[in-house]
Amino acid sequence: MNLTKKTLLACIVQFALIAGAPCASDDVDADLMRGIDDTAKSLDSDVAQKDAKAAAADARSLVETFARVESHYGQKPETADAVGFAHHTQELAAQALQAIEANDFDAAGDSVAQLTRSCKNCHEVYKKD
Repeated sequence: MNLTKKTLLACIVQFALIAGAPCASDDVDADLMRGIDDTAKSLDSDVAQKDAKAAAADARSLVETFARVESHYGQKPETADAVGFAHHTQELAAQALQAIEANDFDAAGDSVAQLTRSCKNCHEVYKKD
């Protein structure tokens, strides 16, 4: 499968997760998180290859998904840090999108690297093995 088909498949899966997702009060589950991970990896690859169209689609997907994640954790008082992680990661996805739209792939790559670190930092606190 070539990269464009992989990117399209990742976007379709992510869209299906978002569009078919119940309201934010339902659990953010492992499948959604795997979808985020796949989309972030796709975004990183798209930015490295300077594929603006695919990268922008991935970044938009992440902005929307992290808004959902933030809303989900915002309803749980014991996960206040997760709200901050989700908000920060959403901002990084938005920064990446802005850089992609400006054809500044170096800045986009920096935002994606920070986004990946933000995900890892949250998982260190909340991910259950």
